[in-house]
Amino acid sequence: MIRSAPLFDRLILHLDPVPHDGAWNMAVDQAWLENSDAPVVRVYDWDRATVSIGYAQNLTKLGDALPGWPVVRRWTGGGVVLHDNDETYSVIVPAAHAWAQTRPLDSYELIHAALAEGLNAAGMAGCRLAGPDDLIEDAFCFVAPALHDVVRGKVKIAGAGQRRGKLGLLHQGSVQQVVMPPDFWTRWAAGIAKEVTVVEELPPQIAARAEELVQKRYGLPGWLSDREDVLG
Repeated sequence: MIRSAPLFDRLILHLDPVPHDGAWNMAVDQAWLENSDAPVVRVYDWDRATVSIGYAQNLTKLGDALPGWPVVRRWTGGGVVLHDNDETYSVIVPAAHAWAQTRPLDSYELIHAALAEGLNAAGMAGCRLAGPDDLIEDAFCFVAPALHDVVRGKVKIAGAGQRRGKLGLLHQGSVQQVVMPPDFWTRWAAGIAKEVTVVEELPPQIAARAEELVQKRYGLPGWLSDREDVLG
């Protein structure tokens, strides 16, 4: 798919300068989704090597296949992702924004087409979207390309999980096995939106909600094991 226009008119680019643990990273994404009036691209890092698992995955069944790293359950789907020197980002579109109604497969394709285009422009030639001949199945996300993931040759370099509901669209992605220039995300944001506002400090209301979500969802053992939380 070739894009003929930017994806968004206005975009907030949240370049989080401080690495965080898994629960906080997941909570901030949800807090942005609940509180932003504009689409957000959030770029962030982890304070240690961390495993994230998809919303529907069974932690017990994954068992010994996981490394001995901290594990966090995402609110989005997809498979196991090992976060260790990867580039992690989220595209967050509130429900009031028309783009949140984009069909799931189309939104996945559009975001990854823009990402492949940006990677190619940044010198990582050969990035493309995975097609039917590239697909395999595995519980580990980066072992198994899905349709419209970003591949380079036969190597998957970018995948994501999505969640769509009454709050809007949450796309949580990871880019691996490539070295990206320091200004990549700033340039990418400028390519997918007509107007970009860059923020580094989390707005107070979003930080407060993220802290609540850590306490009531993402930091709970019950959420990790059985998707149980104490949200009202």
